[in-house]
Amino acid sequence: MNVRDLNRMVYKNEGYLYSYIYLAIEWLEPIVRKITPLPSCLDLNGKTAVVTGSSAGMGLKVARLLLKLKISTLILAVRNVPKGGACNIGLQKFNSDARITVLKLDMDDYESVQTFAKGLPRGTPVVNIVSLNAGIGLLKLERSSSGHDRAIQVNYHSNILLVAELLPHLQASAIKSGSPTRITWVGSRSHHLTNFEKKAPIKPEEVIFEHIDSEEFFFPFQRHGDSKLLCAMFMDGKSIRARPVEVGGWIILNAALVAGAESHGRFLGDKEIIEPSQYIQSLAGREVQKKLGLESIAEVVKLTPLPAELSAQE
Repeated sequence: MNVRDLNRMVYKNEGYLYSYIYLAIEWLEPIVRKITPLPSCLDLNGKTAVVTGSSAGMGLKVARLLLKLKISTLILAVRNVPKGGACNIGLQKFNSDARITVLKLDMDDYESVQTFAKGLPRGTPVVNIVSLNAGIGLLKLERSSSGHDRAIQVNYHSNILLVAELLPHLQASAIKSGSPTRITWVGSRSHHLTNFEKKAPIKPEEVIFEHIDSEEFFFPFQRHGDSKLLCAMFMDGKSIRARPVEVGGWIILNAALVAGAESHGRFLGDKEIIEPSQYIQSLAGREVQKKLGLESIAEVVKLTPLPAELSAQE
């Protein structure tokens, strides 16, 4: 029995258990695929990077790799500043010449996002790399101060606001440095496991965020996939998983440092551009994607003016 046959067998079961097993089986083949390290010629001397969610997990590993690549200035954007400060001490051994700064960024709070974005240009005149790693996975429905589901707030809404607030500074940075500023947003193949396709489809007359925020359509083991689907849809419209964290860091920094212009607005599976999920490519998915773009813009413009690059619709 191959992976696909086993996958079909497991998928017939109902309930949360099947989602958990399905996730493990569906992506078993890519997990064992060999990922090569970053090119040895990379040298980030003179460059500045911002890494969100950098006090733990993949974000912390990305910070370490950037320091090993001789990054000159590293901004650790973290929710817990004391924890970030402790990480800073440990990170200095990887590059004692780098300037490492810890700044408060709570992705569960719109005000914190705006405070961070508005303060960054004052101390950091040029930003070359932004790596959006902050994210959470919750097994129960929790509310942010915005009223949204907390997982969707942290994994999606606040990232859109952060990019919108930072974009003018990033564009100015690109002009000053003479090279494009890179933004990478960490996704997940779990976006293929959306509830929107079968279990909790979004009706044409429904408001997407009201649907997602409702308790009726909260399915714990698939909520992370739902949040990452929104990310993939938004980026696609604007045109990592169980491996050692160092390999995950290679993948993230490959997107930020190595991938060319052809990767702009695309979903990278490991180091290769891959097509969006079948749901995103479906007629129903494309309709949801259009609505998502409009609703996301409506959400953000309540807080900040939107650059044309984000407000334009396909």
